[in-house]
Amino acid sequence: MKQPSKTNWGAVIIALAAGIFAAAHYGKAPTALPEIRSQIPISLIVGGWVMSVFSLTGMVFGIAAGTFADRLGAKQVAMLGLGTLSLGSLIGGLADSGEILLLSRVIEGFGFISVAVSAPILIMRAASLNDLQLSLGIWTTYMPVGVALSMIFTPIMVAAMGWRAFWILSSATTLLWLSLLWLKTDSGKQSGNVTAAPEHGLLENIMLTIRSPGTWLLSIGFGFYTIQWISLMAWLPSFMVEQRGLSLEATGLLTALVVAANIPGNLTVGWLFRWGLTRSTTLIISGAGLGITALGIFNDGFSDLSRFLLCLAFSFFGGMTPGSVLSGAPIVAPTRGQIGTVNGMMVQGSHMGQLLGPPALAALATYTGSWQETRWLMLASACGIIVISLLFQRLATNKPIKI
Repeated sequence: MKQPSKTNWGAVIIALAAGIFAAAHYGKAPTALPEIRSQIPISLIVGGWVMSVFSLTGMVFGIAAGTFADRLGAKQVAMLGLGTLSLGSLIGGLADSGEILLLSRVIEGFGFISVAVSAPILIMRAASLNDLQLSLGIWTTYMPVGVALSMIFTPIMVAAMGWRAFWILSSATTLLWLSLLWLKTDSGKQSGNVTAAPEHGLLENIMLTIRSPGTWLLSIGFGFYTIQWISLMAWLPSFMVEQRGLSLEATGLLTALVVAANIPGNLTVGWLFRWGLTRSTTLIISGAGLGITALGIFNDGFSDLSRFLLCLAFSFFGGMTPGSVLSGAPIVAPTRGQIGTVNGMMVQGSHMGQLLGPPALAALATYTGSWQETRWLMLASACGIIVISLLFQRLATNKPIKI
């Protein structure tokens, strides 16, 4: 694949926005769940699965979705993902039972993972070599941007039109963005940017990827990050409402601010790469920042204001991990034909952490009888990122980018 001499920022933004749409679908259910449960008789268990089934889908099917993107084409898989998100949201908006709603979230989960593994390939095609790492760093903001926007606007839209109408509106707008992506992004077959026919089959792509030590290290490091991230997101709203008596609206806004603080961390990595810092160094900075701030966040001796500011700092430093990991796919991939598969494996590592984090946090808090003791889980995960980064430093030295 020949890189363009000049970055097509319009195509980068379209692919980025596709990821933001996918992340917004991911984030809309938790905020709207109380309203949904007032209209559909669903149990707390089914309600929990409505929120977490995305993580299960990503953990199980991430690498498979990635290899389909490599084999069938990133643009086709991205379009399929947006279409699946639209379909799932439409079914959810029409659901009359918890089972149908859960099915709709499974469908949306497949759409989410399809976009997450294919959109960065579209960004790679649109970016010049000089802007490649910066563009991939920008891509890593899709999750915090989408989730933060969803946390802010879902309550407003649900209050204004009801959750069913909002689900259907989300379906329609996603379908419109699919049309824009179809019209305005490179399929890899245009003149001057020709993608060779796939060299490997689906199973061979997967086998090549899982034999790559660098892919394993970055995927595990991503999992250590999401264990901490999702744990904080699980703890913070409960703490604000149950321990400090804040309203749901105030809690949603403050939590959205913490999520949004992740974005400058994502972007900082791209600039640090331009200044000559290595991927291992940015991961070490991220892990150290996460560990130090977590010790303060879960310390009852600190004031609420100090702890909230530490939450913002935690989110910033945390954002450097996905910025470092996801932009590393073209470096650790065995060949350019496995970049999507590598993305899928990294997303699997991320979703594994999302599944393990909240129950581990809850078990530790229950066993010790204190939220404060959960800081040791956060510190251990932060140390895990540092160890992974040191191992990666020994492995990755001067590997070329696969383009």
